[in-house]
Amino acid sequence: MNKRRTDQEWLSLIEQCQASSLTQQDFCQKHDISVSTFYAKRQQLSVNPSPTQSGFVKAEIIEKTTCRKVTQTSVANMILIVNNIELSIPQGTPPHYLAELIGALS
Repeated sequence: MNKRRTDQEWLSLIEQCQASSLTQQDFCQKHDISVSTFYAKRQQLSVNPSPTQSGFVKAEIIEKTTCRKVTQTSVANMILIVNNIELSIPQGTPPHYLAELIGALS
């Protein structure tokens, strides 16, 4: 016969599962819990799995603007074309800045 658990007991089990190094399936098997019941209780109690167990992480888009002041007059410009965008870049622009710029445009 299956053991009846209170919501507090389920919350405790869900937290133990998240803190353990076991997969949710292995945790359920070790504690003699039905995987489908575990998932249903977790959803019912609105407890999200930890990012390392679900395989997803929350991503946040942050706009980054880089300003560069040219202190000397350039003799010639380089033309950079990436994804149908053409940029005129002063000669002598630091390589790390170009790499960052190309990465941002890709």
